Amino acid sequence: MDNGANRDRTYSVSGIISGETSDGLLPQDLAEVEFTAHNIRLDNGEFTKPDIGYAINDHPWFVSAKRVLDVIFPHNRENVRLADLGCLEGGYAVEFARLGFQVVGIDVRESNIAACNYVKKNTNLPNLMFIKDDVNNIYRYGDFDIVFCCGLLYHLDRPSDFLKIASKHTKKLLILQTHFSLESESNPKYAFSNSLSALTENEGLSGRWYAEFENDAAFNNREALRWSSWENRQSFWPRREYLIQAIYEAGFDLVMEQYDSLAPNIAEEMLHGYYCVNSRGTFVGVKTK
Repeated sequence: MDNGANRDRTYSVSGIISGETSDGLLPQDLAEVEFTAHNIRLDNGEFTKPDIGYAINDHPWFVSAKRVLDVIFPHNRENVRLADLGCLEGGYAVEFARLGFQVVGIDVRESNIAACNYVKKNTNLPNLMFIKDDVNNIYRYGDFDIVFCCGLLYHLDRPSDFLKIASKHTKKLLILQTHFSLESESNPKYAFSNSLSALTENEGLSGRWYAEFENDAAFNNREALRWSSWENRQSFWPRREYLIQAIYEAGFDLVMEQYDSLAPNIAEEMLHGYYCVNSRGTFVGVKTK
């Protein structure tokens, strides 16, 4: 899970390839393809980042999202469109495609899309495609039944505007996995107590600012900083209460926070564990009308 501590860890795919791949790619063609977070099972049985120890389809965030999808879209998924916004290296998109959805993964970084395309070439999923673009340009690709957004919102400086844009092109369901800020940072276990600004307001939301880049050099090297923002140098983390309000005001009249990814010790995780330390959760918005 991303708490910012392992941002620089990478695993080169070229290290797990021998000989020519089934689509004619040679190992030297893949030398620049790296995976920082998504351990994806390829069709040949190999994995993109095996040092993680488990595949992305076993990640609690994916399992949790799958539960929601199984309830709302239990059957006939071949015509159900899902957008994975800020898809990183394509792991979640791949697994959603394996569930039968028509999946479009969108990410702005060349390095991420290179990893996505490598996965696409090594999985037989005609219902999966990746696009290099800014997620705010979702309108270019039509309307979607589902928008999945994991690890993106807390890299934006106008999260409320983004939710409204996404909602305009979402027919039914939003699954949002993100950090949020707290009213008080007094908990000594809180991982971001020295990283966030004083409590303030942005877009009518109460929250805190987070600096994405240390200096101009880091900003100019943002293509390589794959777990950072793109255009904005600081991002805004709404407080949880205001984030829920923003989801509702974006047009999702049924709004919930989902806790089962914290199982089996949900109370302990919320009081003292990952949820408490990282202020990160899963939020679900549904359009019922």
